[in-house]
Amino acid sequence: SGLTSQPSMGALVSVLAGTDLDTGIDKSSIGPLNTYWENVRSMYLPFESGQLSGSSDVYEHEIPGGQYTNLLYQSRQLGLTDRWPEIKRKYAQANVLLGDIPKVTPSSKVVGDLAQFMVSQNLEPDQVLAEAETLAFPESVVQYLRGEIGVPPGGFPEPLRTKVLSSRNLEGVDGRPGEALADYNFDEATELLTEKYGEKFVNEKDVLSHALYPNVFTEWKEFEAVYGEVGNLPTDLFLNPMKEGDEVEFEQSTGKRVIIKLVSIQPPREDGSRTCTFEVNGERWFMSVTDQSVVDSADIRRKASGPNEIGSPMPGVIVGLKVKEGDSVEEGDPLATLSAMKMETVIPATRAGVVKQVSVNV
Repeated sequence: SGLTSQPSMGALVSVLAGTDLDTGIDKSSIGPLNTYWENVRSMYLPFESGQLSGSSDVYEHEIPGGQYTNLLYQSRQLGLTDRWPEIKRKYAQANVLLGDIPKVTPSSKVVGDLAQFMVSQNLEPDQVLAEAETLAFPESVVQYLRGEIGVPPGGFPEPLRTKVLSSRNLEGVDGRPGEALADYNFDEATELLTEKYGEKFVNEKDVLSHALYPNVFTEWKEFEAVYGEVGNLPTDLFLNPMKEGDEVEFEQSTGKRVIIKLVSIQPPREDGSRTCTFEVNGERWFMSVTDQSVVDSADIRRKASGPNEIGSPMPGVIVGLKVKEGDSVEEGDPLATLSAMKMETVIPATRAGVVKQVSVNV
C-alpha cells in the first residue's frame, strides 16, 4: 500500500489477473475511480498525517496501521511532535505493561493513551508500577484494568491492576461485561432527549447515537446549537475557512441555492469576538463570532506548585469537576476529568485533605 492502509484495488486487480483468482474487473475502468478519490482526498488535507513512507519499525512497536496515523495526529495536538520516536517506543512498553494484549479497537486505544501519558509525564515502566496508586491514568486505562472491555487472553497484569483499582476503590468486572449490562430503555431515553433538545431535533438515529456514544452525541448537539445544520455545506468550505473576498455557491435545500460572500472581518474586541460581514444573495449580514485564537492573558492558568497543589498531567480541557471548594477528599478520590484528543483522564487527589481553591471551571 505504501503507507499504513490496505493495498489499492488496482494493485489487487493487476496482481490477480490471469490467475484462478482473476477478479474479472477491467483495469481501464479503475482509472476514473482513482481520479475521483484523489480529488476527494484533497478536501481532507487538514487531516493528513504528513507521513510520506512506510517504516519497518512496526515490528518493534506493533502499532496497528489505522492507529499509527491517528496517534501521530494526536501527538501533534498534545505538543509532543518532537517526541514521536519516543511515543513509538513507549507504545511497545505500554503494551507489555498492560499484558501484551491484542491491539484492536478499543484495546489499541488503551495502549496508545498509556504511551502518550508516559511520554508527557516522563515515566519509565518501573515508575508506572511503583507509582500506580497515585498516577492520574487516562480513563481508558482504568476502564481496561477494571475489565470493562473484557478479559485479555493472558489475564490482567499484576500487581498493576490491583494497585490501580484498590487506590480508586473500584472492583473488577468478572467475565464479559455485557452479560451483567441492564436492558437499555429506549423509550425513556427518547423522552429525556426530546425534553432536552425538542421533538423536532430528535429521531431514532439520535437516540441510538446517544446510547452508543453519549459524550460524543452531547458534544455534537452543543456544536449544532451554535452552528446549526452544517450537512449541506460543501466539505472543502467546512474544513477551510473563507477569506475576505471569497464567494461560494451551494444548494441549501432542494431547489434553493445561496451565494455567500465574505466581505470583511473586523479586528478582535477585548472579549475575543469579531464582527464578520457577509453578503447572502446580495443582502448584507453582520455576525459576531468568537475567535478562539485570541487568548486574553487573564485566561492563562497558573501552574500548580508545591505538594498541596494538583495540576493537569497534560494539555487539555476540563470537562468535569467532581469537587468544589470546602469539600473533604481522601487520597485517590476523583477531582476533575480532563479531555485531550479523545483521551479522558480522571485527576485524583494525591493526598487526603480539604479543597481550598479550584482554579478551573467547566
